[in-house]
Amino acid sequence: MKKKIKTIYLSIDMDISKLYKRIGKNSWKILDAIFKNLWSYKFVPINVISDFAKVEEEKVRKILKILGDEKVVINKYTKYEGSTLTFTGLSIYSLYRLVENGYVSAIGKKMGEGKESLVYNCISKEGEAVIKFHKLGYQSFKKVVEKRNYGTLNFSVLSVRSAKREFDALKKLQGLAVPEVYGHEGNAVLMELIDARELYKVKVDNAEEFLDMILKEIAKFYRRGIVHGDLSQYNILVSDSFWIIDFPQSVEVGEKGWNEILKRDVITLLRYFRRTYGIERDINSIVENIISDNGNRCDREQEICGRGIER
Repeated sequence: MKKKIKTIYLSIDMDISKLYKRIGKNSWKILDAIFKNLWSYKFVPINVISDFAKVEEEKVRKILKILGDEKVVINKYTKYEGSTLTFTGLSIYSLYRLVENGYVSAIGKKMGEGKESLVYNCISKEGEAVIKFHKLGYQSFKKVVEKRNYGTLNFSVLSVRSAKREFDALKKLQGLAVPEVYGHEGNAVLMELIDARELYKVKVDNAEEFLDMILKEIAKFYRRGIVHGDLSQYNILVSDSFWIIDFPQSVEVGEKGWNEILKRDVITLLRYFRRTYGIERDINSIVENIISDNGNRCDREQEICGRGIER
């Protein structure tokens, strides 16, 4: 018995909603074929797409023309015929996989957009949630390749790797002050919806105590072998409690440069609390405390955790 393609009801201010409804069975097969071959080709050859999707080449060519007009794919006609996914195409495909695997049943409005992500609320099997679609565009491409050692792969592959890096980090940090994470497909990470505001938008009471709480959480991340990599007042959410979000630039303890990245995170945090609340702290003593042996040893190899911070 053939697997029935599930219906998803969409109402969002981006073409992804209407496009999702219009895409048919063979189009999904073609998008699947392109996605699964992106690691081998920047533009997947039409004959590879045809063989993988088990759709006749001429039919593939016609469908790709339609998908190209819809800006779901980019079709290349020099040297050989090939196609790759746009950000919209990658996001639609990732959403399709979340729906097919039973994670998501409805998607709502856009909640936010940054340089490297687009966030929508949705209904998941866990209740109301958010989908974060990772996007690594032209402006951040060179910077991302240099910082994250992603090689020379295309933007879709980089976005998928960015999403997976965030998902993997959040999985390791479950139970701490991070969103609960439910699933991951393509460039999409499905996670808990948090009703809170960014730290820079609120005035916290007992700022000294609050800073200490955040530093303790950073130490807990370290014990799980994770350094945030881009910590600031923009990715700490505050309500009755607090959560730390946005982990696509996270690194594992032991990766090249992890200690300097940890130190940079702490410097950024202390700078904000100094400017906003007049709190002065010594960066070196705080970092040494995070990586010290008195209850703050990470879960990874002892020799990695004992290297300390480079000065």
